[in-house]
Amino acid sequence: MSEELIPSLTQWTAEQYAGLLPKRFSADDLDAMLGLTMIDNPDRRPDTKHWLSEYNGLVLKTCFKASQQQASFWGAWGLPQEAFTFWMKPLVAATEKAVAAGRDPDAVAADNLRIESLYAVRLRRLVTALTKETEASEQEKEDKRDYLTRQGRKLSFDRQQCEWACTTPAGQAWLMGQLAAFPLLEHQYHSYGQTRLRAMKKLLRSLLQVIANAPLSELRRNPYRKVSAEGVKLQTDQEYLEDCELRLLALLAHDAFDVRRFALESPYARIGACPWETVPGSELYTARLRHYPRPEGVKPNGKTLYMASPMINRCELFDLAPGKSVVEGMLALGYDLYMVDYGNPGPEQKHLGLNFYGKTVHDRYLDLVMERHPDQVIEVMAYCMGGTLFMPYLARRVEEAALEGRELKIRQVVLMTTPILFDDEKSGHKPMRDVIRESYDAEIMQTFFGESNLPPQTIEAGMHAIQPGVAFSVAEGFYARANFPGAIDDAAPFLHWLNSGTRFPAKAHREWIERVFIGNEIWEGRYCLPSRFPELDGKPVNMDVLNTADFAIFDYRGQRDPIAPVGSCLTSERWGSTKENIQMTRGGLNRTIEKNIGHIFVVSKKLLTEYLETAADFLQDEPPAHQPQPPKAPAPATKEQAPAAKEPAPETKAAEAAPATTQTASAAQSTQAQSSTPETPPPTSAPQAAGAESQTSAPTKPTQRRTPARKKTTASRKKPTSR
Repeated sequence: MSEELIPSLTQWTAEQYAGLLPKRFSADDLDAMLGLTMIDNPDRRPDTKHWLSEYNGLVLKTCFKASQQQASFWGAWGLPQEAFTFWMKPLVAATEKAVAAGRDPDAVAADNLRIESLYAVRLRRLVTALTKETEASEQEKEDKRDYLTRQGRKLSFDRQQCEWACTTPAGQAWLMGQLAAFPLLEHQYHSYGQTRLRAMKKLLRSLLQVIANAPLSELRRNPYRKVSAEGVKLQTDQEYLEDCELRLLALLAHDAFDVRRFALESPYARIGACPWETVPGSELYTARLRHYPRPEGVKPNGKTLYMASPMINRCELFDLAPGKSVVEGMLALGYDLYMVDYGNPGPEQKHLGLNFYGKTVHDRYLDLVMERHPDQVIEVMAYCMGGTLFMPYLARRVEEAALEGRELKIRQVVLMTTPILFDDEKSGHKPMRDVIRESYDAEIMQTFFGESNLPPQTIEAGMHAIQPGVAFSVAEGFYARANFPGAIDDAAPFLHWLNSGTRFPAKAHREWIERVFIGNEIWEGRYCLPSRFPELDGKPVNMDVLNTADFAIFDYRGQRDPIAPVGSCLTSERWGSTKENIQMTRGGLNRTIEKNIGHIFVVSKKLLTEYLETAADFLQDEPPAHQPQPPKAPAPATKEQAPAAKEPAPETKAAEAAPATTQTASAAQSTQAQSSTPETPPPTSAPQAAGAESQTSAPTKPTQRRTPARKKTTASRKKPTSR
């Protein structure tokens, strides 16, 4: 950039302030121009405070309750309810429009995104003005250096331009005008604490050091500086500044200053490693069953792997990118692999509950799998909520198999960070349950999302409540690693998955919250599912049948997982082939592996490799074939054993699927969410729910099994220690 490009106003300003500005701007001078705002988190909050959104939510709840009370009182005098609730209609309409368009229905949160985007644009423009493009060497092109543009040009900072901005009156005035825009945006922001904008400001501070060609004088204010535990520098100033330059150039070359925009729009941010096809006849609304063909040259192992994904996010969590794909690893072992893909549920699925997503879907899909592979054993792998809903389904399937004397094809289940116990004591779920009790209002949720389903942004807000500052830490980690070779491209698929969530059907979400997360019905033996057998239909599932069905269950859980805490991932300790052993590594028994990992550990190639090795070792150790036994009459429930479940009026539903078609595509081209299915497959007409979703009372509390004292074990390339 040359001086003739500077606006005339800048020239005038330079003349006005000639002699008043310092001879040369230092990094501290430039940092002082930014000033201190709430974005700097001066009170050092560990979390994020969305103060305006919270205030608006409080006002909305207050007005909603007041309108209900007024409608109830004046309704006795003949006044219609609409006379008191009319003010909600435009808000509900705006909410439904935003959800349909994939936008955040919270207007305040949406405005925060606008401010972040403008901040990133200004940051990118400032870096662009101070850099230059030159011809890259052949070696640099061959190495695919991160500072190369898509056209293969080399980016570097123009030291002459930086000196001009720091030393000349015209340059100083121009730079002051550029920096003045950032505090203005910060003052408009509607959140404080550990925010995404704070991570962007730290990146801006690193740019100020590059412009001044010197670090900030205060070591703790040096962004991304490597220091020892004692606070001693581990890099020279020159090495540190070179890292800062490389980081900014890599972000400029990839246009990645705006992390969210980069995740959704960048050609680098594509998900999916393996091609797949839709199984004909599997379309249930937006849900479908994917089949992943084995790669050429891989010998089949004679087994089928059925993957149950969760409902909250896209199923590509199992298949993020080459080298980060559970699907890729399991296909290499020779499995015929199928995965449940819930798609992005639309308004036509708002009335479908957990009976559909936790029974009908699996019934249909497992029948399709067995039709294709009648002689093969089926092994199951499930992630998080997908496993939570699959375990009671599996118990109900055992009950049904016993009634009809049918062979049960499923032998082993691998659960990845799958919670099953939800209480305030041992499970670790108390923080999330407290958030639900304090913030969740079923009537408000039904009013605003009952016709459109819950958007991923609303689900994400709840998740962030138990992960303090996660938006800041994700952006901060991305920026901090941007100077590592290939780090930006490597992070892109996960960031795309993280920022492209799916809608949660309204009724299913309400039931998940009330029946599972707060009601703890699965663990307490009160969870009901439909069945084609009258004696089981709408009755509580007897989870203890899993103890007599020769199942081997593998729990893989993480010590740093706030979404599925270690204390809640207890399936393998209570059900399956436990045999009361403390340590089990052979004989078709359960295994439990507990590692120092988080919830989404599959984004790490190292951690994923460790998981695949231990899972493969477990699946090679098959339990004996299950022989169905006639069901035993359950012992009568007592008051102490389990509280009686209310029996709601049955709902009659009919589910319909679109015509079955086979679709071959890359896994990166789909949008899916995890869920389960209704008890009966939908017919071919307009979509409606199938089967009667009913519950009965007085279930029997499951027998309390003595479980051994917990031992923490670490999975490695050695044989895993299990329990």
